[in-house]
Amino acid sequence: MTVPRLVLLVSLLALVATGHQSSIEQRPAAPASCPITRAPAVPFTPPGDHQMGPDENSFWLGTEKLYIALPKSGEVWGWAPRPPGHEHDLTAKVFWGSVDFDYRRKEDYDLKVTGRRLDGDAPPLVVDKVTNALFVPRAVMLTGVIVPTPGCWEITGAYKGQQLNFVVWVYSVKPGDK
Repeated sequence: MTVPRLVLLVSLLALVATGHQSSIEQRPAAPASCPITRAPAVPFTPPGDHQMGPDENSFWLGTEKLYIALPKSGEVWGWAPRPPGHEHDLTAKVFWGSVDFDYRRKEDYDLKVTGRRLDGDAPPLVVDKVTNALFVPRAVMLTGVIVPTPGCWEITGAYKGQQLNFVVWVYSVKPGDK
């Protein structure tokens, strides 16, 4: 692995770990009624040199045609009411990988991400535009997700005929505690 790739991988893992560690203590458990996505019985590893890091707290979900990485503890996001002018602040960023994605081709940005609340009525999920990010060893698609209310949410990504779903628990936090 080249030095720039190694530096990028370490930086990305540190950023993800810092975000997860800073909020783990404050995260309430999801109710049993919310079927949070857990690691599959048969592990999946995307093609290429993908690594989760030294602690292996995450798992890959999907197929080589569409995949994401999720924490083994279950995906739990914090949510706070947005003050005026910040209604579209991101709840989370989701990185989507595919062997078919080529960031140099504009037509490859046709990932569609939707979401629905499973445990009640809610306004629709809002998804920021698709962009790219480097996730060693290849570029991936990055979307910002804006969840309108706390609750149990199913997120669906569709890309080039492939579909991938996962369920997250979004709990309420005080503004600034996220």
